[in-house]
This record gives sequence, C-alpha cells and structure tokens, in this order.
Amino acid sequence: MRVRRVAGWSNVAMASAVVMVLAGCGGGESEGSKETEGDPVAATSSPAPSRTPQAEASSRSGEEWEEEQAAKLPKLTDVEVTETAEGDRVTFTFNALAPRYLDSWEKELNGPEGKPVKIEGSKFLRVAFVGVDPESRFASPTPNERVLEVRYLMNFEGEMSAGIGIVAPDGAADPAYDISTKGTRVVVDIKE
Repeated sequence: MRVRRVAGWSNVAMASAVVMVLAGCGGGESEGSKETEGDPVAATSSPAPSRTPQAEASSRSGEEWEEEQAAKLPKLTDVEVTETAEGDRVTFTFNALAPRYLDSWEKELNGPEGKPVKIEGSKFLRVAFVGVDPESRFASPTPNERVLEVRYLMNFEGEMSAGIGIVAPDGAADPAYDISTKGTRVVVDIKE
C-alpha cells in the first residue's frame, strides 16, 4: 500500500509540472505565476473576465461611442496671427490641454483625398494636431505682412492639419521656427 501512495504522489507531481509548463510557468517568480500549492483548481482555472473599454464600447452603438470619445479630445477654438519682436506668431488655442503635433515645410499643401489646397505665400508650413476632436475647424485668421494665410486643410483619422503660408524672397531658405505648447495653446514662432 505504501508503494501505491508514492506512485500516486508522483502522478500528481507530474500532472502539476505539465500544467505549469502549459500555463507558461517556467520557474521564475512573477506576479502571474504565484498559485496556491494545495489547490489544483487554482492552477488550472482562468481568471474572471474583465470589462475592457473595447467590451464596453461594443455594447453601445458605434455612433454613441464615437461621440463619447470625441468629447474627451481637445477641440480647436481659436487661431490668431500676431507679430513679436523676433518675428511672427501663430497661436492655436484648444478647449483642453494642447494635443501632440507634427510639423514640416511643404512645397505644396494637400487637403482631403490628396488634392492640392491653394494658399497664399511662397513657403508653406504644415502643422498636424494628433488626437483632436473630429469637428475641429477654424476660419482663417487675419493675416499680417509676413504670415499671409493660415488655413484649415483637413481632419482625417484624428489628425487635423493646418497650413501656414509665409511670404519669403525667391530662393530663400525655409525660415527658422519654434513650436511649443503652453497649456491649451500650441504656439508657432516664425523667426525673421
């Protein structure tokens, strides 16, 4: 009878080792690998399902979910062109903390479907705001002598693009500029 017990414990040990290998427990102590030694159910049962944002979103209509998500995104509320001692400034103001942005000089600015957008100026700076309300739009602000136009280009997949048209002498290099965020504002300083 004693031999049978030993054989029984060795079968349990072998089964436990197989379960641990299949469960990815390679012997390292990680938070997910700590199990109750005396409870074979704890070693093999899966955790209770959790309510993820995706699961919650699937219980609402697509339109309701999109509206809720858009309400959490910053929305552009104002654009202003001003002169500073160092050059010109374009300020984009949002109703929440300023979003991330991408910027680049472009030979031509494009709008929806890649179609060219006519904009005043000879140098064109594109600024794309990432993760903004899809309803973000703006009317072109009053220009000055150097910043001839600031225009809404498009809003595509959470990225709203604006074009800044600047006058520069023929053959001149792209002007130096700095972009910074200050609370709810993204400030583009174009150097003289």
